[in-house]
Amino acid sequence: MERMIIKHISGSKANQVEEFSLAQNRELIFGRETTSAVQFDPDRDDLVGRQHAKIEQDPNDAGKFILTDLQSRNGTFLNDRKITGSTPINFGDVVQFGPGGPRFQFDVEPRPANATKATRIADVKTAPETRLSGAVGSPMSVPVGDPSVATQVAQKSGVGKATVERMINQTVEETKQKEGRKFAAVGGAAAFIGILLIGTIAFGGYYYNVRREAALKQQIDTKASEVDAKTKELEAKTDEVARRSENNVPSGAINPTEIVEKNNKAVVFIEVAWRMIDTQKQTQLYHQFVPNDLAVLSKIVGVNLGRGPINPRAGSSIPVYVTAGESYEPLLTDRPGDLSTPIGGNHRGTGFIVTADGFILTNRHVAATWKTSYQFPNDTPGGIVITPDGRLAANTLVDPPKAWVPEHTKQSGKQYTGMIKGVNDTLDVTLSGKENRMAGLLKQASDRHDVALVKIDVPGQLTKVELNDNYETIKKGETVVVMGYPVASPPVYGVIKSKDMFSKEVQLKEIPEPTVTTTNIGNILRGNEKDSDNKVYSEYGDIYQLATNTTGGGNSGGPVFDSQGKVVGIFFAGSTRAGTSVTYAVPIRFGMEFLATP
Repeated sequence: MERMIIKHISGSKANQVEEFSLAQNRELIFGRETTSAVQFDPDRDDLVGRQHAKIEQDPNDAGKFILTDLQSRNGTFLNDRKITGSTPINFGDVVQFGPGGPRFQFDVEPRPANATKATRIADVKTAPETRLSGAVGSPMSVPVGDPSVATQVAQKSGVGKATVERMINQTVEETKQKEGRKFAAVGGAAAFIGILLIGTIAFGGYYYNVRREAALKQQIDTKASEVDAKTKELEAKTDEVARRSENNVPSGAINPTEIVEKNNKAVVFIEVAWRMIDTQKQTQLYHQFVPNDLAVLSKIVGVNLGRGPINPRAGSSIPVYVTAGESYEPLLTDRPGDLSTPIGGNHRGTGFIVTADGFILTNRHVAATWKTSYQFPNDTPGGIVITPDGRLAANTLVDPPKAWVPEHTKQSGKQYTGMIKGVNDTLDVTLSGKENRMAGLLKQASDRHDVALVKIDVPGQLTKVELNDNYETIKKGETVVVMGYPVASPPVYGVIKSKDMFSKEVQLKEIPEPTVTTTNIGNILRGNEKDSDNKVYSEYGDIYQLATNTTGGGNSGGPVFDSQGKVVGIFFAGSTRAGTSVTYAVPIRFGMEFLATP
């Protein structure tokens, strides 16, 4: 059973069929009120109460139904028998509200296989109600067939008994004739109504069947359309899966445009200015240069070298290095001079927000530059190397060391006492498309890889990236997207007009917009030992090699996204081998070490 069917036989709703879903209607209220489920015409069906009766599903047996009279004034009839209170109703039973009131047949669809056969309605002819006679005192008001009454009338009226009996007999004959004509008319009318009723029921059945057929056809058409749509959707998904399989695109991948739209606000621009200091003296440290003159150098190293320039190409001064084990490093001094250069610098980089409250991952060489190999100025000339006691260590000029880490300097044991350290004078963070610089604070720098953690304090929630540590499963050839702020990209400036009366100068500021590079994992280099019998090392450590060289300086610290838009690496370096530029990324595993794990 899916729905209740109400087939109206008579009344204002005659020949109408109403259907009610059992899933939404466990009971039906019949009446003239607008709140009734089956509402009758308030004027034409005035024998129906405001809330006359209800039909409800038996709470103890969902396959049965109960008819209840709701204390109606004119009563409820089931198969022409008046009911009191509640009584079971079978499929096909006829209900009538009030004598001569509207009638309907109750049914359900589809009928249960064991449904009780509908009760047959008996063809009972009810005699018409006796009409009331005319006014008292008229001849027609004399009771028919009672001689004693006739005698009384004769006595009171002064008319003879025979006359009264004749009047009575005449009245009886006239009454028989009139009633005969009346019954004939009523019989004919009843026959006509019967024929009309049969035709109405037949038409109602035809109308109902046509309506049901049309509804069924519409349902079939709707289902067919849904099947076609699902088939096309499945075919499209199948084609997409095949295309992704051919192109090594994993399931759930999104295109680079979607990756950018999702993460653009989380990729930040970083500007840094840093220097080295002697914490004991609170002074800045410089790389010692000396005049390019043999006589001066003789005094410095304690050996008579004669006169004349030692390095004609170096100009007026040359750098001095001091031996440190098997290598050498810049000779540091806290006395600034015209010939010395400060240990420090200015640079830019990229980072990405990893928590909504402002923690940012970037490269160690961006945010804690003194903890990584120092980049000497490109125009640094060859210099001399001396020993810690001031003697000349080599007779040839040397280039700057390539792997000197300022924080690891070994001069005078200061590294071990913590007297030499690096500081950031500026660590500014700017959101994509914004002009305001926010002060960042270095929180941690990794000792294992080129990763650092920075914090900015801003109210509200920031857009953050999602991280995916796929170090164990990543494969060569997978598509990745790199975002960042490479120096090679032309800058965009904004003209900032001041609204402050105390600082009216117009400013010109760079408005950072990250670039997007789509590439692939070209190689996976692992620097860890895999097992005791087969040791595998990489001179670059654990890194992902990227199949692109379109990024560069300034992109350091930028996120590397997988095809699902999650960060799997941090762009950090590039190199040139055999004339070919190659770029690299740090596996995000080394950045996630900073974050709390559940």
